[in-house]
Amino acid sequence: MTRAGWRGGPGFVLLTLTLVNTVNWADRQVVPILVPAIKADLALTDTQLGLVGGLAFSLIYALSAFLFGFLADRSSRRRVILFGLVCWSVATAAGAFAHDFWSLFAARFVTGIGEASLYPCAMSLLTDAFPTERQGNAIGMFGASTAVGSGLGIGLGGPLVAHLGWRSVFLLYGGAGLLVLPLLLMMEEPARSGSEVALAHDPPVSIIRGALGDVRLLAVWLTGTLLIAAATGWITWAPTYFVRDLQFDVGSVAGIFGIAQLFGGVAGSIAGGRLGDRYRKRRVAGQLSVAALASLAAVPLFGVALLDVPHPLLMTCAVLGPFAIFAAFPSLQSQVAEIVPARRRGLVFAVHVFFLSGIGAALGPFLVGFLSDRTGSLRAALLAPLLGVLLASLSAMFAARVVRARTPS
Repeated sequence: MTRAGWRGGPGFVLLTLTLVNTVNWADRQVVPILVPAIKADLALTDTQLGLVGGLAFSLIYALSAFLFGFLADRSSRRRVILFGLVCWSVATAAGAFAHDFWSLFAARFVTGIGEASLYPCAMSLLTDAFPTERQGNAIGMFGASTAVGSGLGIGLGGPLVAHLGWRSVFLLYGGAGLLVLPLLLMMEEPARSGSEVALAHDPPVSIIRGALGDVRLLAVWLTGTLLIAAATGWITWAPTYFVRDLQFDVGSVAGIFGIAQLFGGVAGSIAGGRLGDRYRKRRVAGQLSVAALASLAAVPLFGVALLDVPHPLLMTCAVLGPFAIFAAFPSLQSQVAEIVPARRRGLVFAVHVFFLSGIGAALGPFLVGFLSDRTGSLRAALLAPLLGVLLASLSAMFAARVVRARTPS
């Protein structure tokens, strides 16, 4: 049930949130393509760059999500996102003035705080705006904007850094956030579920404890943590591997990974969301089977990049790999939304963020950078994401069994 008027209708809510999410992910994913230039300018190690790409952003992102998730359940979700958008845009621009590891770390740290506002509020808004049987598709389309933002972050970032330098790229991407402010100001929130208003008054600690005590959610979150650790570890370091080991120029790498994220990710998110909705109707937790198969398909697709193969095959697999990864995520998100009462979703999705972004996305880039320094081979270090995706597939199969076993008939 939504408010009267097109500004509060499902279509406009989805459009607005997808555009805001596009900017969110462009700001986030521009960093990997800037890594070679930042490394040369600031003389940073791979471990330090892994910290900037992972821990600096992801840990505070995950912790801040608890505050924003609490506010999503009790206040205006639109206003929370407005605050976050301004915060992360300014912080992204501030990265242009970094002069050493700690100043760059600080800029990404504050960016993480601002960007943490979006996900809990967006999940709460979307699951209020759309009925259960259409939530997977809506979440998939929202997830597609993640791919668009990532593709633009990498695809535009490469040519821009080549012509303007990495500092100007941070300034441009930070300023882009202001372009979507008018749509957010126009949007009206869908009405909350009136039957569950009382749940919003439960103590936050009680809600979080209840979520952590639900083995169904823990199984889904284990899957998501493994999957996003592998995905972020790969996307943070694969562009550098193509430049450093395969001797691609930065512009070509930007094009390959921009297309991979943009087209592979958009198609994967939409397909994964629709398939998840379809298989959910056939069987309890059917959408988790989609996540398991999609994750499994990503293993050989990413593995090809570590072999000496012709460039056309390499680029084809580079596009299909993100398709498989993005296809897995809508099913995980819709499964969480199906388990959790509507008025607790903001805070519970903050726990979701903590596991996936606070743990998974923080460890993935760091682990690959650390292994690269220890082994002296970025190619060898990139075997870690392949193992992570395989484990995520097995975990999704396990999660499906847990959900089915503990869901009343």
